[in-house]
Amino acid sequence: MNAVLFVSLCLLVTSCAAVIPGEELSGVDPEATYAAVAHAPAEAVGRVVHWGGYIHGVRNRADGTYVEVIQAPLDRRGRPGSMDRTRGRFLVLIPGFADPAVYAAGRPLVVVGTVRGVARLPLDRILYAYPVVLGRTVRVLEPARRPQVHLGIGVGAVLGR
Repeated sequence: MNAVLFVSLCLLVTSCAAVIPGEELSGVDPEATYAAVAHAPAEAVGRVVHWGGYIHGVRNRADGTYVEVIQAPLDRRGRPGSMDRTRGRFLVLIPGFADPAVYAAGRPLVVVGTVRGVARLPLDRILYAYPVVLGRTVRVLEPARRPQVHLGIGVGAVLGR
């Protein structure tokens, strides 16, 4: 019984672990929310943010890799929540090359970094103002796994077989 309790406790602790450890969150400005920075990006330059969302695309360029992220609020573990609650989009600048196979569209991403300003780029038929964050810590996550529900009743039992 003690072994089952120990394994259960280990699984509980690791499943609740933060995506980015506390020491890597040093200097994050809690007032520099996505909404605040998107509203006044010039005033936010130099502020350290902790944001997340879902990768929409990747552009490797001479000055680094730009990852376009659809913002999503972070949950209590620091993982991006529902994309339905997005406030907009932002770009993460990663120095050097970032493989588009790893930074694939749809994967959750969390970043701690410094606001560099805003980039106005075409998005469909508009010019969109993307806040740009120089990534200090960037984590591409595995998609959250949805728990499987087992009712304990086989299809055969329901159908009378």
